[in-house]
Formats: sequence, C-alpha cells, structure tokens
Amino acid sequence: PVAELTAATGADDLDARATPLVVGTEAALHRVRWADAVAFLDFDQELLSLRYRAAEEAMALLVRAGRLVQRAAARHGATGPDRRGLVLVQTRTPDHPVLVAAHQADPGRLVTSELPLRRALGLPPTTAMASVSGAAAPAFMEVLGEPEGIRIQGPIDGLWRVIAPDHDRLSSVLGAVPRPPGRLRVAVDPLRL
Repeated sequence: PVAELTAATGADDLDARATPLVVGTEAALHRVRWADAVAFLDFDQELLSLRYRAAEEAMALLVRAGRLVQRAAARHGATGPDRRGLVLVQTRTPDHPVLVAAHQADPGRLVTSELPLRRALGLPPTTAMASVSGAAAPAFMEVLGEPEGIRIQGPIDGLWRVIAPDHDRLSSVLGAVPRPPGRLRVAVDPLRL
C-alpha cells in the first residue's frame, strides 16, 4: 500500500503499519515522525538551484532525513552500528560538496567549500544583508539614503537590498531610520534573495 501525503492529508491520518510507503514533497519530512528509508529523487534540483543558500538548504534536508531514519531504527530497537536507516539520493553530481559532507557526516566540509564563494560574491555570512520591502519601503529607503560603507541595491519588484560589512554596522544604519507608517518588512540575511 502507498499513501500520498498532501496538504489535505495530515501525518496523523497515516497508519504506519498499513501504509509502509508514503510519497510526498519536502513537507513530508516535517510531517512524519519516523521513516525506515527516505528517497530523494532528482536531488540535483536542490543541489544546483540558483538560490545562494541552496547548498545549506540541501544539507538541511539530508540531516532531517537522517534524523527520521535514525528515529525509526531506535523505534525498532536497533542499537550500535545497526541503528541506521537508509537515505537514498538520486543525483548526477555525486561529488557535490553537500553530498560529500553528508556522506562523511562532516558539515564543516560544506562550510569550507562555500565560504570562498560567498566571500567573492559578497554574500552572508561574509557580509551582512537585509532585504527591505512593503508599502512603506520606498519612504524608509528614502530616509535611509546612501550611508557611507553601505551598498544599496534596488528597487527590484519593490524590494531593496542593504549590504553592510558586518551586522553591527547594518543594525546601526537600519535602526537609525524612523519607521514610516504602513507595512514594512526588513529581513536580515534573508533565506532567499
């Protein structure tokens, strides 16, 4: 028997004994309590995404899957080296730093490979960045102006990026601007740009 986990199906609706195979999106990783195995089909969509945090988000998915299969092994009473489940990854890039780091259980390897790229592109954590949007954003950005040592990008589709050399400088610059009336969203080191 196979069940599909959708927005309309709650994890509590699934009987784990009657439904040994559950098919779902990434959300299934957060809605089931344990799994004997987790398979990621076409994981390259995560690894090669154009988001600047794609690698760390892909690593987070693998870690979450690892926790689910570890919980399943503990639930079945497995101990020691037998306390392992199975995480399968379909990919055309098996040497990708995320997969190497996950396979070796060493997330530091991923940090080592990502840091030079982020530094070269001026992305967090080597810089501090905030995205500013909302109906009050134009008024906020007008008062902000162009402080020394701060880069302003935008607006693009009503969103500005404020980039500073560090979080102290970013906080002091953003905190000095009085909040205009209206909806304003300031996201520091946003997940998506």
